[in-house]
Amino acid sequence: MKITKVKATPIIVPYNPIKTESKMSTGLKVTDAIIVEVHTDEGIIGFGETPPVLGCDLSASIVQSTEDVLIGEDPTNINKILKQLYVRYNGSHFHIHTISWAFSGIDMALWDIAGKRAGMPLYQLWGGAYRKRIEFIGSVERQTDLDEMSKEAAQCAAEGFKTIYTKIGIDPDEDIAAVAALRRGAPSNKIKIRIDANQAWSTGQAILQINKMEPYGLEFVEQPVIMYNLDALRTVRDRVSVPISAHEASWTIYDLMNLIKADCVDYARIDARFDAGYGAALTAAGMCEAAGIQLTHHAFNSELSLAMGAKLHLMASCPNFTMASGIQPNYVRLKDDVIKGGPLKMEGPYIKVPEGPGIGMELDYDKLQFYNEYYIKEMRDKKLDRKIRNQNYAAMHYRPYLNNI
Repeated sequence: MKITKVKATPIIVPYNPIKTESKMSTGLKVTDAIIVEVHTDEGIIGFGETPPVLGCDLSASIVQSTEDVLIGEDPTNINKILKQLYVRYNGSHFHIHTISWAFSGIDMALWDIAGKRAGMPLYQLWGGAYRKRIEFIGSVERQTDLDEMSKEAAQCAAEGFKTIYTKIGIDPDEDIAAVAALRRGAPSNKIKIRIDANQAWSTGQAILQINKMEPYGLEFVEQPVIMYNLDALRTVRDRVSVPISAHEASWTIYDLMNLIKADCVDYARIDARFDAGYGAALTAAGMCEAAGIQLTHHAFNSELSLAMGAKLHLMASCPNFTMASGIQPNYVRLKDDVIKGGPLKMEGPYIKVPEGPGIGMELDYDKLQFYNEYYIKEMRDKKLDRKIRNQNYAAMHYRPYLNNI
């Protein structure tokens, strides 16, 4: 089997209206993505999805330009192809964002081909399932209205979510008040509260804030200090009783290797797209299993069902995805999708792992064309692409840098 064609299609898909604006929400009415197709001479087509970083057109052009490398290759030689791409594009210099995220869509499509050719879902191709449904967190966005946060936490609890997540790191007193509001809404000690600082604190601030929040029953604190300072991360872990998780410090297998050596976290949050795909994610999960580190999976601000489906297979097939993983509030707001059947449905806090061959989804080409034309009209012609990118980066709020700009 040989690759005959690579196609990258930028799209935007509408959201249902947001219930409540917050300090963390972008207020966007659409999300953008690039749908990747890899065609073969046997008629099997692999589908992938990648989030744009600096704009759909740039990411799509990177994916499309890989055709020179991919055409004529056996699509099941996934590791070899990814290595060739990194050599071609000097990916080590642009690893995390533009290049890596673009490559992840190709990687996803190649795995989809492998699963379809074998006639089995990806989780079987990757060794079988430890679980057939994946648990997700209930996300409560940061708001100035604490009563509204309590109501949303209560709603999450009523819907069966066992873990409630929010972002902190805006203001010390406001952060503690927000965590207290979540606990008022979900008073049961069976419900965990997970907070994500996104590198907001210094070492001393992290220790002080985490100790103040401990009485509210925290599951763990994600990335309390800057990603590059593993000594600071270890100091925080040593001086608080709440478990510590990495995220920005665990983006790639190389980051994880340093994290494991430093012995500075209890958990790690990974994302296949930060490290160019699922081959690296499987390696990362194996490294963490050997080190006794349990995993959760990150959720992207821009995520449709192909990406969701692929990560469901990953979490099903690895033993150490034992805790609820991330799902963007935006995913459950999706009004439509480009796969047949529309967005995946949640059953309480769970989504079932797809059972079809490969990722287990097929493109609805009519919708793909419609949302590509919608992209051209709304994004490219009206120049909204940069606005979405700027708003999404603002929402990421890497405050150690941005607060000083």
